[in-house]
Amino acid sequence: MCSIAGIINLNNNKVCNIKKSLEAMNFLQKHRGPDGEGIWVSKEETIGFAHNRLSIIGLENGRQPMSDNAGNWICFNGEIYNYIELQKELGCPHVTNSDTEVILYAYQKWGEDCVNHLEGMFAFALWDAKERRLFCARDCFGIKPFYYTFSNGNFYFASEIKALLPFMEEIETDTESFKDYLTFQFCLEGKTLFKNVYELEPAHYLSIRDENLKKERYWQVYYHLDFDHTEKYFQEELHRHMLHSMKYHVRSDVPVGGYVSGGVDSSIVSAMASNLLDKEYVGFTGRYSNGREFDESMYADIVAKERGFKLHTLDINPQDFIDHIEKVIYHLDEPVAGPGSFSQYMVSKLASQFRKVVLGGQGGDEIFGGYTRYLVAYFEQCIKGAIEGTMDSGNFIVTYQSIIPNLTSLKNYKPMLRGFWSKGLFEEPEKRYFALINRSPEIGDCVRWERLTDYSPYETY
Repeated sequence: MCSIAGIINLNNNKVCNIKKSLEAMNFLQKHRGPDGEGIWVSKEETIGFAHNRLSIIGLENGRQPMSDNAGNWICFNGEIYNYIELQKELGCPHVTNSDTEVILYAYQKWGEDCVNHLEGMFAFALWDAKERRLFCARDCFGIKPFYYTFSNGNFYFASEIKALLPFMEEIETDTESFKDYLTFQFCLEGKTLFKNVYELEPAHYLSIRDENLKKERYWQVYYHLDFDHTEKYFQEELHRHMLHSMKYHVRSDVPVGGYVSGGVDSSIVSAMASNLLDKEYVGFTGRYSNGREFDESMYADIVAKERGFKLHTLDINPQDFIDHIEKVIYHLDEPVAGPGSFSQYMVSKLASQFRKVVLGGQGGDEIFGGYTRYLVAYFEQCIKGAIEGTMDSGNFIVTYQSIIPNLTSLKNYKPMLRGFWSKGLFEEPEKRYFALINRSPEIGDCVRWERLTDYSPYETY
């Protein structure tokens, strides 16, 4: 990963100490890019970018911030997987042979619509010299971070919140965001737990020209339901799309490895990647030494042996938690739901000794309905449909025939089911799903709710 940062004065005035400010932002994010750093400041000192680089593509000439032949500048974090195809389509010069360069020329041709031509994970800021406009964008699923704030007539942005805090007049908790977090374990609508610090939402771009800020969504998930094909057809299509995506993801000028947790998602990714990369591919997994119930490394071993790639295994113990949890908290900036961030940190620390690029299986549960709450929500709706006689009144993606064989996975969730079905049974689906994801009742009187605002996370949800 890399880091990006920047400052622009909203009134086209000179930014005081802009170079030193950008140096400070780079220093606070240096851990994101050990392979080089760069700073660009406009001649008028009204705008500047900063960048720390982890070199993946265009190792020799991909230094940032980068400019094009039109005088535009960019700082970019991420990877554009289809950059080779875009190079050919755009006919752009291969001065650096990097994916960063491709974004600059895509913007020259398509303007704001360039984001709809990019396949990858990205967060970038681009200065349009002719239009004197700042254009910033984030990838469709928000894989790469982009935070921003306003202070003293300036717009500041960075990959991490910590790089923005030195420029804020005061630092305090946003109570609405805090209420969001207590409910969902994350914040809604681009808010963060820091008052007046925002994140650019996934699949959004923003542009600033003079004092005018425009923010728009450029992509949305749409489901086109298909009841005309067989299960075999969908299996083959899924494999084809996965293989297409994997061929893009393993594009790199450095060796590639992968996280192998032992779960289905990361195992599939590693199995496919190892086929594409042969002996170059290596895997990384972790296990806890305090019981078999915390150890799934045996499943990772099976995948590694069957696919013939080397697997590095890390034994994690209680002392590791004591030694490293403070660093984990520092790098996160905000709390995250679940304890997985610590395990991820430890295995990533191991992986960094061998690889710069590591693939993973994140997102599989969201796409394929892998979480228990999805099964419970669909199960209740199927019961409701059966009682009301509407089960056969149309086409349904999930039916009671497909749910019943999976109900055994709920045997350890009986207390949750008792609580969920104790009230609100058969209400509207959006209310029932909110009841499944609402964590605030579990907190009880640990929080002084009367000190918070009347803001309703449900209404925003």
